[in-house]
Amino acid sequence: MQPNLTSDRRRDILLLIFSIASMLGLVSWGFYPAILRFAITGHFSTTSLASSTSTLISTLFCVGLLLPLLVTSVRKLRGRAIPVVKLPPIKFWQLAALLGIWLVLIIVGSIVNTRAGYGEVIAALFFSLGIALPIAGIVWIAIGGLPVGSWRRIWATLGISMVGSTLVAVILEYSLVGSAAVVAGLVAAFNPKWLAILQQVRNQLTNSSDMQALLTTLAPYLTNPLVFLVVLLFTAGVAPIIEETIKPAAVWLIGKRLQSPAEGFALGAICGAGFAMLEGTLAASSMGQMLGIGSAVRLPSSLMHITASGLMGWAIASFRLEKRTWRLVGIFVLSAGIHSLWNGSVLLGIYGALRFTLQNASPDLLGSLLVLTGIGLLGLLLVTIMVLLPILNRRLRTAHPFIEHSSQGDIIAPLQS
Repeated sequence: MQPNLTSDRRRDILLLIFSIASMLGLVSWGFYPAILRFAITGHFSTTSLASSTSTLISTLFCVGLLLPLLVTSVRKLRGRAIPVVKLPPIKFWQLAALLGIWLVLIIVGSIVNTRAGYGEVIAALFFSLGIALPIAGIVWIAIGGLPVGSWRRIWATLGISMVGSTLVAVILEYSLVGSAAVVAGLVAAFNPKWLAILQQVRNQLTNSSDMQALLTTLAPYLTNPLVFLVVLLFTAGVAPIIEETIKPAAVWLIGKRLQSPAEGFALGAICGAGFAMLEGTLAASSMGQMLGIGSAVRLPSSLMHITASGLMGWAIASFRLEKRTWRLVGIFVLSAGIHSLWNGSVLLGIYGALRFTLQNASPDLLGSLLVLTGIGLLGLLLVTIMVLLPILNRRLRTAHPFIEHSSQGDIIAPLQS
C-alpha cells in the first residue's frame, strides 16, 4: 500500500502546484497589457487602462475557477475525503432559468458598458459571467446523470484544460504562425515588391487605431485568394487538429482508471468547457464596446468545443478500456471535422463581408454567396450539435447507469486489482 500512498500524495502535491502556478500565470497575463503599454508610452491613458482592466478582470474570473482545485487539493493532502459528484440530468425549467439569467446579464452588461463611467471595466464581470453561464448549462446537458468522479476530478479536469491545454495549443499554433512569418520574411527579402508590401502593411497596423479603417485598408490583402487559402488551411485545417488533440489531455492522463466510456465522455465535455472558458473570456474582453456581441457569439462556439471534446473523451475511454482503436481514429476525424467545418464556415462569412468592405458596400455576388454559405453551414452545424448532445447524454446514461464507486473519489482513481 505504501507505493500507492506515495503516488497519491505526489499527485496531490502536483495538482496543488499546478493550481498555484496557473493562478499566478493568469494574473501575470492579466497585468501584462497594462505593463506593456506603460513601458511603450511611459504613462497610462484612460482608454488603455480601461481596456487592460477589462482583460485583467476576465483573467481573474478564470483564476476564481481554479480556486476549488486549490482548496480540494489542500483538503486531500490533509487526509479529508472528497465527495463523489452525482449531477442529475438537467430539466427544462432549469435550462430556461439559465437562459433567462444569461439574457439579463448580457442586457445589463451592455447598458453598463455604454452608459456608465468606466463601463467597460464594470461590464467585464457581467460578460465573464455571460460566457461562463452558458458553458455551465451546456456541460450540465452533456454530463447530467453520468459518472464523473469527485469534485476535485471535475475541477482538476477543468483547470488542466483551461490553462494547460489552452497554453500548449496556443504555443503550437503561434509557433506555426511564427515559422510561416519567418519564411514569408525570407521570401520577401529576395523580392523587393513583396518586401515593400509587407512594410506598408506593418506601417498600417502600427499607425491605425480604428478597427473599421484598419479592415478597410487591409481588405485588398485579406481578400486575396492566395491569402484566403493560406488562412483557411491554418484555421480550418491545422488549428482544429491541434486543438482536438490537446483539449482532452486530462482524459488521457486518467487513462485506464476511467470507469466507463460514459465517464470519458463527461470528462471530455468538461475539457471542452475549460478550453472554451479561457478562450471565450479573453476573446470577449478584447472587443471593447462590442463586449455583448462577443459574449453572445461565444455561446455556439462553446457548444461546439464541449461536444467535440466530449466525443473525444468517449473515444479515448473506449480505446483505453476496450482497445477500440478504430473508434478513436474515427471519432478524432469526426471531432476535428466538426471543428474544421465550424472554423471554415466562420471564415467564409468573414471573407464575404470583407469583399463588401473592399467594394464599399456595393453589391457583390461572390461576397453575398460566401456570407450566405457561411451562415447556412454554421446554422446547420449548430442545430445538429444542439440535437446531438442531449441524445448522446441519454444514450450513455442508458448504456452506463451511474454506479457510485469509492474509486471515483479523485482525478486519478487507483487501479482495480
